[in-house]
Amino acid sequence: MQSLIYKVFTRKYSLSLQADALLLLSDAIQQHGLSPRDAAAWLELLADTWTKREEGRPLVEAAPLRDLIAAVAAGASGAEAPAAADGGAADVFSVIDAFDVPALWYDPARKTLVQPFEKGDLLSPAESKAALFRQRYDLLKQRILRNENFMPVSFSDREKDRFYTLSTIDSLQGRDGERFLLFGMLSQLEEGRLSLEDRAGSIELDLAEVARRPAAAAASGLFTEGCFVLVDGSVEDGVFRVDEIGLPPPEPRERTRAAFPTFNLFGGTPPLRTEPQLRALELASDSGILFLSDVWLDRQETMDALQTLFEGFSHATPPIAFVFIGDFASRPFVAGSGDTAQFRDSMGALAQLIAGFPDIARQSRFVFVPGPNDPWGQGALPKPRIAEFFAQRLEGRLPHVTFSTNPCRIRYCTHEIVVFREDLLKRVRRNCVLPPAEGSEIVKHLVRTVVDQGHLCPLPQRIRPVYWAYDHAMRVYPVPDVLVLADRFDSYSVNYEGCHAINPGSFSGGDWSFFMYYPVSRTSQYSKIPRP
Repeated sequence: MQSLIYKVFTRKYSLSLQADALLLLSDAIQQHGLSPRDAAAWLELLADTWTKREEGRPLVEAAPLRDLIAAVAAGASGAEAPAAADGGAADVFSVIDAFDVPALWYDPARKTLVQPFEKGDLLSPAESKAALFRQRYDLLKQRILRNENFMPVSFSDREKDRFYTLSTIDSLQGRDGERFLLFGMLSQLEEGRLSLEDRAGSIELDLAEVARRPAAAAASGLFTEGCFVLVDGSVEDGVFRVDEIGLPPPEPRERTRAAFPTFNLFGGTPPLRTEPQLRALELASDSGILFLSDVWLDRQETMDALQTLFEGFSHATPPIAFVFIGDFASRPFVAGSGDTAQFRDSMGALAQLIAGFPDIARQSRFVFVPGPNDPWGQGALPKPRIAEFFAQRLEGRLPHVTFSTNPCRIRYCTHEIVVFREDLLKRVRRNCVLPPAEGSEIVKHLVRTVVDQGHLCPLPQRIRPVYWAYDHAMRVYPVPDVLVLADRFDSYSVNYEGCHAINPGSFSGGDWSFFMYYPVSRTSQYSKIPRP
């Protein structure tokens, strides 16, 4: 049996076993009376889970291995692996706070991801601000260079002409009139003058040629300061005349995962079940995940609409989860005023309402994501979760309640979901450096900008501050399965590069609209509650 353990752990997964760990595995296989075939499958699950959870740590120690064995031993004979202590749901449905997302930076010298610190401070040193933009640059550049259009397959001049080559800004000196393709960040180093910055320097841009084109003929995307772009053009008198501008090409999530197979980029604890087991659980449920934004609990008409919503689901299969996204009050929260008691009472009223539908309260998960005007932390992103003082009544009456940050991440079986509450379209459109597209196409441009930038808020710090040490929590990399951009703009759903992006719109401030996402079909359905 030890030879089988060696074959799976050492030869296949390149893991080294301590003597105690090896003995632990042998004893567990004998204790459960596993056949060689079942033992091999069980060892595969253990080794794969170790690799994901420990992020490639090669030495398998007895103490952490014992926890894995206790969790998956029962599944070795074909039964489902037992999940966490809350009844099994945590292995299937989990919510990840922004402040718990692993800080992984790309190291260009080592060409791999590194962990610069365990956990950052909200008040970080000034060096963190510069590191923030360097990390965005490095992460996007390695993605660009892995794109097939930037990877010539041979060294012949004929082949090279078919591929793009990136140049750095410092290489442009004394080469007026030649064409170059540059990659960098749009910035305004001097008032009224737009520049492009990379690690080597900066150069002023002339976008007059691009700006003259009608919006329909311009490049796809919304371009603001803080965006990273590819520009094609030439240098004249120290100014780069731009003929074409575009966003970095996106990358399918499968390719991203293949590039960093031992890193958990999404965050949270990887599930103990295998992907086939998780897919089987998905197929066993025909329900979905419901998203509502701007749920103003201080208004009676909102509570009446929620009553109607819960009554409708009480006669059918309850949703997998209700994701309530703020704001949770119709006016901004003011600390030290009567808003404190009212906000807490509103949460208590919602708890009482949900408890009146026992099947929904028992079977569904409830996730609360704060809005810009909810308590506390109206400053930078990520926004902390709503304080426990306000959450107590809901947490005390419902078994599956999670108050999370903005943004937050949700893992359901094989699905990775990112939820972000921000009036992003208005902010981006207001700060565009080129005329933005209008009409229904603008939401497609917004989704493309977010996905291609690999970042939820590609705006300068003066427009929308982000905690420097937690900029990594704002990444959209790899591309998630579902991207919820909760905005007061009209509801929409857009598919782009394998990502299903939705905006549920404003529930209380609109027409009581919401979206239901169905994991089995990977589609969403727009719905609204009819007004009385």
